This record gives sequence, structure tokens and C-alpha cells, in this order.
Amino acid sequence: MQNRSPFVLSKPQQGAVLLLLFCLIFIQCFRYYNAISNQKPIDVFSTVLFEQKLDSLQLLAKAKPKVNFTFNPNFIPDHKAYILGLSVKEYQRFQHFRSKGKWINSASAFQAVTQISDSLLGVLKPQFRFPEWVKKNEVPFSVNSKVKKDLNTADAQMLQSVSGIGSKLSARIVKYRDYLGGFSEMNQCYEVFGLDSLVVQKLREQFEILTPPFIVKLNMNEATLEELQKITYLSRSEARKIIAYRTKNKTISLNILSELFEDFPNKTERIKLYLY
Repeated sequence: MQNRSPFVLSKPQQGAVLLLLFCLIFIQCFRYYNAISNQKPIDVFSTVLFEQKLDSLQLLAKAKPKVNFTFNPNFIPDHKAYILGLSVKEYQRFQHFRSKGKWINSASAFQAVTQISDSLLGVLKPQFRFPEWVKKNEVPFSVNSKVKKDLNTADAQMLQSVSGIGSKLSARIVKYRDYLGGFSEMNQCYEVFGLDSLVVQKLREQFEILTPPFIVKLNMNEATLEELQKITYLSRSEARKIIAYRTKNKTISLNILSELFEDFPNKTERIKLYLY
């Protein structure tokens, strides 16, 4: 009699194995179907809206600049346009407008020319500084009007065209201008040694500030002693005075400067050019 291999299944055993496999497959299919049926459907529309909103917030965060310096919106070099948050097209519109010899006299006019967004205008508008003829609601140029020159770009020879300013005074004006990094106000001319008020008045008739200096203002509640004493109009002891007041009262504002330096009202106004 031939011996049967232990690995060979009989027909009943084969049938039982097939039945077992069928049951296992059925159970797996049932579990998979049950999991799918209980899963919440994906709201594709909501997902897309969420991603778009997230992208918009990210772009807004990148596009909203921190501008803590004043400037004349008629004079914006390309590197400053980038800092201010203007796009290439917006800056090209600005350049095209100014190339025609036209002037921007208001914040709304700046937006109309550049087509910047309302949010960006809200950031830039408080920092706009227009020349005196805008504040007086005057036309800047006419056929019979005399065009004033920019005090911050004039050389010593140009300054000597003013009666009362010779080679020495013109050199002092240029030297002091360089020391300041550029005049922010015409009143700073009174600080030039030897330049009396009558000569300054004559100087104002021919010159004005058309390109204010690029000043990055310091937060007076966060600035360190080293940063404060670098300000042109502040000595180390005066910087310490600000720090001492801030430390004692937990905070300080621009109005407090008038109290700290009440004996020097002009100094207070100058310091405000560098702080916020």
C-alpha cells in the first residue's frame, strides 16, 4: 500500500480551507466598506477657500511694509520704492507720471497715479511730507514763478548765489548737512554756526527741502542707550535721562520729551525726527 504525504489534503479538508479563505475575504471587504461609509465626505470647496485665504494672509504679511520714516512722495528712488512696498508696475506708473514734470500734491493723488491698494495707502499716508506750497494750497510751478532748488543736493557754489553766503558759510552749510545726513527741515539751517536769521530767510527764498533724508526712526520705548546716544541731538546724559524716565514709568511718549527738555524746545522738535 502506497503511503500518503502528510502535506496532501483530502477533498473535505480542501473544501474547509476554501471556505475559511472565503470567510476571511468577506470579513475584510465588510470592514473596508463600513470604514468608507462612516467617513465624512471631503468638502473640496471649503478646502480651496481655506488655502486661498491662507495664501492671501501670507501675501498680505509680506506686502505690508513697516514705514517709520517721513518722505516726499514726489521723490522716491527705486530702492526706497521696494522698502515702501510698491510693486514694479506701481513704481513704473509713478515714474511715468513724474517724467512728464507733474507733481503729486496729496495722498489720494499718489494712489490715483500708482494705483496702490487702500491698505498700503493707509501705511504710507501718515509718513507723507509735502513741501510748503502744498500746505498753502498753492500751485508749485507757473510760467512766472521762480523754481526753488533742493537744499539737500545743492553744492557750495550754488549756495553762494544767496546774498550773505560766501565760500566759508556755504562750506559750513554743506558740512553740517553731511553731518546730519541731510536736512529734514529748513529750520535746521539756523543751527549752522555764523548763519543769521536774515540770511536764512534769503536762503529759504531760493531753496527748500525736496529730498528729505532717509531716517529710520527708533521706537523710544525699545531703543537702547547706545542707539539713543547716536542721535545727533542727544548727548549720552540726555539719552540716559530718557532711559531713566522709561524705566521708572514703564513707558514714555513723545509728549514727555517736552517735559524732559523744557529748556530746549528746539532740541525736542529735532529729537522727534528720529523717534516714534
